[in-house]
This record gives sequence, structure tokens and C-alpha cells, in this order.
Amino acid sequence: MLIRPRALKPGAHVAILAASGPSDIDRIHIGVRYLEERGLRVTLANNIDARHRGYLAGPDDLRVEELNRFLRDPQFDGFLFARGGYGAMRIVDRVDYDAIRANPRPIIGFSDVTALHQAIAVKANVATFHGPMVNLDFHDGLSNDVEQWFWDVLAGNAPLTWSFGAEDVVQDGEGEGVLFGGCLSLTNALTATPYDYWISDGIWFWEDVDEKLYSIDRMLTHLRLSGRISQLRGVIIGKLKGCGSESEMLDLLREFFDAFSIPVVRNLPFGHEGNNLLMPIGSRVRLSTRNRELTITEPAVSG
Repeated sequence: MLIRPRALKPGAHVAILAASGPSDIDRIHIGVRYLEERGLRVTLANNIDARHRGYLAGPDDLRVEELNRFLRDPQFDGFLFARGGYGAMRIVDRVDYDAIRANPRPIIGFSDVTALHQAIAVKANVATFHGPMVNLDFHDGLSNDVEQWFWDVLAGNAPLTWSFGAEDVVQDGEGEGVLFGGCLSLTNALTATPYDYWISDGIWFWEDVDEKLYSIDRMLTHLRLSGRISQLRGVIIGKLKGCGSESEMLDLLREFFDAFSIPVVRNLPFGHEGNNLLMPIGSRVRLSTRNRELTITEPAVSG
């Protein structure tokens, strides 16, 4: 099992990091105000508005130096990210995993941050959180139910249950296991690297953005051929923004998972559309299509 980080509560001091793509600084300031209104104290990384090659928040040296500087600083209670994009993969071999292991605190983000989530699980054995980021979610704001879930998970409340509709069920079933996952394309990109994190008997969640239907098919097929799908106990699919029509995607998912006797649900509120439901990587969960519920059965944090 992964080591659980400390709880994060209002009044905590958090850092906003930029390990991937560049952000719109005006959007960041709006997101920071949102967080401060919720009682958090916020510090921005020095490269928060840096730009390099048009798609990176500064050169690799700068991004990893800033990341490690904050991870080594005990004054911070947790870490959020400005945005995703691309770039975290370029620096995962230079992250200070000893600092993470020595002082486990919530690390929260999605999209390209999936590379860090997987690397931290493998190299530091610490649980992290797939969840909201500043340039999108905290800029636009979270719905009341998603925000309440955010604070409940980070406070260690359990059990916690999220309900979904009958229309979100791809395949019926009941399953329980350890939650893991992230952005599908990042999971595929890290396959067979030292940062390849997969739980054979877990509950796998995934989402993606702007991928053609055949691309989603190809990535799922790659994981099937690698033998990774057959022992899963459940699959949770988030919002697939810009990934083809709803009907075509549903047909693909039903066809693909028909060979596996596990519960599969889709359209849960996490992914690139924003308003991200916090998903605690490394926590035990139960997925039931009969009750139409996802339940976190144990605290995701310690203390």
C-alpha cells in the first residue's frame, strides 16, 4: 500500500507549482483568490508564468529546480499545479523522491501531472491525488458537491460515496480494489519505463482530451495486449473532451470491455472539462453499478 499523506485543511499553506506547460497569469491570480477565499495560504512558484519553446513553463532545469525546492520545504502543507499540457515526463528522472517520502503531503493535479503521480507512486511509495488545477478548475470554480468532496477527502473523512446515473453505466458489476489511474495517453506513454504504475487487481480510472476515436481504441488495445486489463476489478472513465461523438465512444467502450466481467462506468466528473472530482490514488474503493455508487472505503490521508 502507498503511504498516505497528511490531511489538508482550511488554513493550510499550499504551493502552486508549474511542472508542465505555461499558464495565463491572470487566470492563475483568479484561481489563487478562489483558494484564499477558502482559507488557504498560497505561494506561487517562481516559474509560474515562465515560457520556453511555447509549450513549457520554463526550461527543464528551472522547472525541476522549482519543483524540488518546494518539495524540500517543510513550511508547505500541500501542493497544487497551475496546469497540465506537457513537460512533466521530461523531469521525472530528476525529482527528489526522498523529500516526498520523508514528508508526505497532498500533491494534487491531473492531465500531464499523471506522469508525476505515477512516478511518485513507484519511486516514493506515496499516495497522491488526481484533481483540480488552478488555471482551469479554481479559475472557473468548483460546483458545491465537487468542492465538498474535495475537502472531505483531504480531511480524511470516510466512507465517502459519489452517486452516478444509470446512463453512465457501460457494463454492470460490483468491484472493490485500490484506486489508480490518470490521463490515458500518459499511462500509455509511461508503459515499460521505470515510472510505470499499474495495479493488476485495482480499480482503474482514466480520462483524456482531443484524441480521435481510433487513438483511444489503440491505447486501450495496447493495454489489453500487455495483459493489464484482464485482472482489473473495475474501470471508471471520466470526461472524454473532444474525443468523438458520445454514441461512437459508448459503442467502442461496450465492445472493448465486453470480454471482461467487471463494472465499467463513464462520464464521472473528472477530466479536461474542469470541475474535477478529486480521485485519491492508492485508496481502497468500491464500485457498484447496482447501487450506482463509487465509495471511498478508507481515509485517503493520515492524521
